[in-house]
Amino acid sequence: MTPKRFLLTGASGFLGQAVLGRLVAAGHEVVGLDIRSATSAGAMAHIVDDLSDADRLRTLVERYRPACIIHAGGVSGPMVMADQPLETLSINVGGTLNLLRAAIAGGVATFIHCSSISAIGSYYEEVPIGDDQPLRPDTPYGCSKAACEMLLRALYGRIAMDLCALRFSAVYGPGRATSLLTDSIADAGLAGTALDVAAVSDWPYVFIDDAADATIAAALATSRRQLTYFISYPEQVSAQDLARAVAATLGTSPIAVSMTGVPVRRGPVDIGPAVRDFGFAPRIDHREGMRRLVEARRSRQ
Repeated sequence: MTPKRFLLTGASGFLGQAVLGRLVAAGHEVVGLDIRSATSAGAMAHIVDDLSDADRLRTLVERYRPACIIHAGGVSGPMVMADQPLETLSINVGGTLNLLRAAIAGGVATFIHCSSISAIGSYYEEVPIGDDQPLRPDTPYGCSKAACEMLLRALYGRIAMDLCALRFSAVYGPGRATSLLTDSIADAGLAGTALDVAAVSDWPYVFIDDAADATIAAALATSRRQLTYFISYPEQVSAQDLARAVAATLGTSPIAVSMTGVPVRRGPVDIGPAVRDFGFAPRIDHREGMRRLVEARRSRQ
């Protein structure tokens, strides 16, 4: 495999760090871009900046000439800046547009956008949904991801740059800064306390290692046949499933998990195109993923 040069936004983030480490280990050159000055260990450069200035981004791309941009930066979930919808849209949509302009002007060959199934919205289907599912986002974050996908759709097949959007399900694992249900249940299991959470249906999840591997596989693929791909482990997981996995790791009885409110429903997704087009092979189910999460959190106690 010929080494490539990557520009990685969100390089200090949860997914960004995992992607960066793998790219460096494989011999690629990585320029990290993040508003935090933290950890781009092994990168050829780390730029502390945001995506708000199109001219600075164009200068950055012209200076480093990356073959591929992996865009994992921006507001990273519906729980982040939930009370600032305009800022969420400005950062995610405006920043992505600025980055696309810089990439086009700089002759970047490949642009991978880290999207989310939040672009689809809350839904539930009996069978896995495909990439043609209508976009009905119901949070500002989801709207921002749907809008970014529409930007890519407008350009797809009309410019020379190879475009791809990866719709991740809930990405979990050690090192995540914002809390998911997985984190809450792991902490409650370690404390041996009952947990009350907002109601949610069985959800698809993806462990951070599988998410990072999928990102790189998509970036290096030469035969992708569509713009958008779902990235998830192919199972629907309930809160009770997570609690049982934690208990199995700890050798205890599962904690009691109660739910209040109207459940957010999120059904299965079809990962077949990702398997077909870039060999996506998720390895870590919720039992192993929760074991790793619990062990990591226990080691910090």
